[in-house]
Amino acid sequence: MLVIPVIDIKNGKSVRTVEGLEDKTIYYSESPINLARLLRKENAKVIHITDLDGAYYGVRKNDTIISEITSSVGVPVQLGGGIRSYETASRLLGELGVYRIVIGTSAIDNIDLIQRLLEDFGKNKIVISVDARNGYVTKDGWSNLTNIKAVDFALGMKSLGVERIIYQDVSRVGSLTGPDIEGTKEIAVQTGLKVTAAGGVSGYKDLKALLELEKYGVDSVMMSRALYENRFPCQAIWREQEKIDTSLDLPEIK
Repeated sequence: MLVIPVIDIKNGKSVRTVEGLEDKTIYYSESPINLARLLRKENAKVIHITDLDGAYYGVRKNDTIISEITSSVGVPVQLGGGIRSYETASRLLGELGVYRIVIGTSAIDNIDLIQRLLEDFGKNKIVISVDARNGYVTKDGWSNLTNIKAVDFALGMKSLGVERIIYQDVSRVGSLTGPDIEGTKEIAVQTGLKVTAAGGVSGYKDLKALLELEKYGVDSVMMSRALYENRFPCQAIWREQEKIDTSLDLPEIK
């Protein structure tokens, strides 16, 4: 199962919001770029960036940072947050070097946009985020609850040609309380889509639990806080080695 580290950017800094709430923001790093390089050094194969300024306010103020990350880490960068127009999506996938984009709110409000993006950029470039609370989809940076069931929303996206979704229970995000195993399984089984799990991963036991869902199409998992707070024993080895060998640089990308 592919582990995808997440960098959430707000006002140019790396943060973590608990349950998607701004008043529960945890600041991790002044430099998302340095954090991305560290994650790559620790062998991340894909990096996910969430532009929280875009998600909350629809404002694109972190594009320079995003461009620097995509040009320096040497692995695919997936990005979500505030992608609400064709022009924004096109710029991210072109000029800014993003490998694929994640869309949530616009998939609810603007189906025509999703259809156009799928037609012009292909299914492997478009991922739909199913951000659920109590089984229903949220939007606008998780601040507004809709009356659309998560499974129904995912099936609707499948009918357009979408092949992959990210599923998370937003009440668990940043909480280290464990992912929504049953909800993740349900949406994978009922839709037959490729699913990336997210939200609440606290450590190795949660990864083992998610691994049991691989047979249903859950092939990857996104996490941030558990990685930032060194909740995996291997991280202690990596970080200690960095103290010993200060000459370590980015690994060669082949």
